[in-house]
Amino acid sequence: MEENAVVLVGAVDDHPVVLAGLKTVIEEAAPEVRLVAFAPTVEELLAERDDLDVVLLDLRLGDASTPGTNTGRLLAAGSQVVVYTDGAKPAQVYSAVARGALGVVLKDEPLAVLVEAVRAAHRGEAVVSVRMARALETAPHLDDLLSPQERQVLRLYAADLPAKSVARRLGIGEGTVKEYLKRIRSKLAAVDVRASSKLELRNVAETMGLLDDDDASSGAAQSR
Repeated sequence: MEENAVVLVGAVDDHPVVLAGLKTVIEEAAPEVRLVAFAPTVEELLAERDDLDVVLLDLRLGDASTPGTNTGRLLAAGSQVVVYTDGAKPAQVYSAVARGALGVVLKDEPLAVLVEAVRAAHRGEAVVSVRMARALETAPHLDDLLSPQERQVLRLYAADLPAKSVARRLGIGEGTVKEYLKRIRSKLAAVDVRASSKLELRNVAETMGLLDDDDASSGAAQSR
């Protein structure tokens, strides 16, 4: 990247007032960084612009999309991704980073941290803010939370199979599957991960990499 080259930035966030204010301060602090588009969903952002160098991605959106799928779509469109969020669970951050997000910044951190993350992402370099890195270090990993059998049950159930079909696939009783699901929800609740509905379980499964993109996209479409 040439020094002081213009960086075209987009943002996905369902709080447009916040983004409008961010545009002013970020361009004053770093004139080469241009926040040229923002939208409440990845789909709407990509429909508006397909030439963005970097996208700031909030992980808690209202369209039932998941961090991993959103990150993958943005990367496929040619944009680098910087997670810019205020209350995402570590598991959501892990999902975005695992799919290729280069930066992770909390919204209440100094503007200079965000600007440096955008510049670094444009150079193809990874930047995780110190505060976010500390939070991730102490957070439980979902991969370590569930047993292999629980992961199997979650994968099949989250892929839209009813409990009876999951039981047949695994050669266990339907009651056993329901007990596994109860145990999975209990473990997730213990680390503050919502999983009371089947959609929320789908999101967890996608975050853990148990579903492919077609499965995840299908689930999001069915929820709308």
